[in-house]
Amino acid sequence: MLSWLDVLAITTAALATAMGVRRGGGFLLALPIAAALYWLGLDYVPGPSWLLLLGLGSGLAAAFVSGLLPVSFPFKLDPILGGLAGFVWGAFLALVLWVGLPSEYSPATGAIRYPALSAPPIIQDAVASSPFAPKLFAVVWQHPVARKVFFGPEPSR
Repeated sequence: MLSWLDVLAITTAALATAMGVRRGGGFLLALPIAAALYWLGLDYVPGPSWLLLLGLGSGLAAAFVSGLLPVSFPFKLDPILGGLAGFVWGAFLALVLWVGLPSEYSPATGAIRYPALSAPPIIQDAVASSPFAPKLFAVVWQHPVARKVFFGPEPSR
């Protein structure tokens, strides 16, 4: 059964896809620009809490740049390309919602606990009843590149 977290993530992905269809092919150009700016900025953020500002800033910069580029796609192809970009963006946002909740290191087991025990009970229940969140968190946590994208750079020792 889906939890409220799953419904929120799926709705976000659907809305991003619809926005891409409405915006058209220009949205397709904004996506790689935003991703590149985000990736380049990852090494310069002071902590994980700044990732939101980095994402927002790179998205706004990409929207501005893609709006300046004189791009025209065939009329029938424009919403398809925009929808494709919106779907990719929506999938990324949904993944952020599923894996972005608080986690913590458990010294007893030597593993990462998701969600953290300090998280409010409503969040713990949503993650526990979600068929997606724990599995996606495990996948993201096991891959160093995905971990850097979603949790920021490793702290220097």
